[in-house]
Amino acid sequence: MLEVLLAGKIKEQILFYLFTRSEGHAREIARTFAGHPTAFIRQLKKLEKGEVLISRLKGRTRLYSFNPRYPFQAELEALLAKALSFIPTKEREKYYTPRLRPRRAGKPL
Repeated sequence: MLEVLLAGKIKEQILFYLFTRSEGHAREIARTFAGHPTAFIRQLKKLEKGEVLISRLKGRTRLYSFNPRYPFQAELEALLAKALSFIPTKEREKYYTPRLRPRRAGKPL
């Protein structure tokens, strides 16, 4: 939906993911969308370089989230909220609804 504006489907997926879950790491985001982690890492670094995102280390994992000092943060979040409302409910629940608790060990998918 925002692919034309954001110049790529992966950036769109990253921004929606971080908007709905507030933070995440590259492998987690790539796993959610069944993509290759390298492509997601590349786009996360571009967004961080453009100061849209910030990252921090938690152990050996780099977590990304929106930069609170980004001058267009409110506008970007409003745009993402509006665009998210147009995504079909089934897709929104599959990709953008955070799990509330971990899966029980041994439980089938």
